Amino acid sequence: ACFPSEKKGAMELSVGTIVVLVLAMSMLILGLVLIRTIFSSATSAITDIDKGTKDAISKAFADSDKKLAMYPTARKIDIKQRTQGEGFAFSVRNLDNDDKDFKYNIYVDKEFNIISKCKIKVSDAEGWIDVNTGSITLGRGASMENPRLVTFNIPEGAPLCTIPFFVDVKYEDGGNYASDQMLLTIKPRWFLKRCF
Repeated sequence: ACFPSEKKGAMELSVGTIVVLVLAMSMLILGLVLIRTIFSSATSAITDIDKGTKDAISKAFADSDKKLAMYPTARKIDIKQRTQGEGFAFSVRNLDNDDKDFKYNIYVDKEFNIISKCKIKVSDAEGWIDVNTGSITLGRGASMENPRLVTFNIPEGAPLCTIPFFVDVKYEDGGNYASDQMLLTIKPRWFLKRCF
């Protein structure tokens, strides 16, 4: 007569355990998605210049005597293979006492051994940049009204590695003005599907 109630208690315990496990797994998955979102937003490549981008660059200029500001401010971007039109933004501020003409060039860091680390040539990586040169005219103390968007076209067969790109700003006559680095990490196209 006691056996049926013991089975009923065992069944209730099993159902309760299953419910707790399902809730725990749901919380774990939500936590992982939240962490992934937080960390990926710091290195997210951008596709256009929006108010948030302009505000972040303006804040970078307001906080210091910077001549060159970049966004994302972490100076790191992740772009997946077979992706077009994603990249980063930069802006220049003229701290000289008169109007100046500047030119900029974006290139792979000359100290980085891309052949041994990524198994490609410098010209291949630089060929992914849509527009890697340009000129800017700024009045005394002025910064660019609209930051420049530097976009990449990453091919499907691009190596999964991190490549340092330099933004080098010079005076029109060739003298150095400012430079900074942006780290581009190529991610696999299937990364998100495989992890979550």
